[in-house]
Amino acid sequence: MVPGVAAGALPATGGGRLLRPRRRTFSGPAPVPPLIRSRRELESRGIRVETMTTNAPLPITQGGTTYAFAQETVWLDSNSFAVGRWDGSMSIFDFETGQYQGPLIQKAVNDPAEQGVQMITHLPGNAVVTSNDFSSIVLWASASGQWTDLTALQTYTYDSSLGYAVNGAWFQSGSPNTLVVGHSEGYISIWKYNPTSHALTFQRSVGLQNPNPVNPFNSHYMYGMAVVRDNPAYVVTGSDDGYISIVQIPSGNIMSQTVYNPSAQRGINSVSVLNDKLLVAVCSVGHSDYNLWYYSINESNWSVSLLDKTNLVVDTSRAQVFNFDTIWGAYSGGPCWFASTEEGTLWMGTADSTLHVIGYEILTVPVGSALAYQGGPGRLVMVESDLFQFITGAS
Repeated sequence: MVPGVAAGALPATGGGRLLRPRRRTFSGPAPVPPLIRSRRELESRGIRVETMTTNAPLPITQGGTTYAFAQETVWLDSNSFAVGRWDGSMSIFDFETGQYQGPLIQKAVNDPAEQGVQMITHLPGNAVVTSNDFSSIVLWASASGQWTDLTALQTYTYDSSLGYAVNGAWFQSGSPNTLVVGHSEGYISIWKYNPTSHALTFQRSVGLQNPNPVNPFNSHYMYGMAVVRDNPAYVVTGSDDGYISIVQIPSGNIMSQTVYNPSAQRGINSVSVLNDKLLVAVCSVGHSDYNLWYYSINESNWSVSLLDKTNLVVDTSRAQVFNFDTIWGAYSGGPCWFASTEEGTLWMGTADSTLHVIGYEILTVPVGSALAYQGGPGRLVMVESDLFQFITGAS
């Protein structure tokens, strides 16, 4: 376990506004979204990924690239949701059914060199916590609860060996509450959160690395995280190294670890839990692979058992189809699932003992979109560069 480091307050300006969080320089490879990284690896092996033809190159030299598409979206209340992007920005929107809509507020959270805003986790007390750099997270709060006055309150540092914060989950269990953060180096960190004082306190970290990653990048990014149940609390994580891990919170006891597919060439991008059923989104490589996996969770011994798998693909000639995100939801017919894939496609289906696909719609550019669903009534948002909002028909 890696110890945490004491938090430091952000310096205030003369006008009382808080400065952007300070960051330390990280020497390492340039940040590349996982979908792009996967494409490049296939191309390095001579596998053609894009089916489109290209013209002769222009007589100019390309400089740097900043990716602006979404990595994370999360509901903040019954009407507002936040979007984190690879360019380092976080935007907050109200759910609208009109054709055009701008954000309520937009914040520069971190630099694109710090891998953008990969984590946004809603906390009680009109607060959110976001990723910052490779050794810190930032706590934000809205005094009015309307989100237009969202302000960075404090930066909390931790040992840099944990890596970037890439996912998070909040648990009501404990006094005060508990925040779990997934990190890029294969750890989770566990924090106590006091919503009254808006204070986070580091408790412990837990290493969940697979010693034999399924991916060729030696990556352990904790891209997937979901609450299995609260009080007593358990979290499930899905890692880029292929591990599905179930951990007791706040003790950090590891209850089970399972490689989702021993033959996989890519790791886990997203997980979602409904009761004892688990969806796992991955990238399929080749024509005999699958990008949506469906498991049951045994809450007696915390083992996971495969129920079904399918490949959500429109163009079957593609070398890979990246399932960017999957989430349980509901529509007029009852519980369902949604998934967004590399082909710019939103998929929808149901599940019982097996997976059933209702259909798909190609909506945006071929990259992949972040999804967020909430019930009462059913609302789904899908965000890449474009933002799509859906009323699902669930009450």
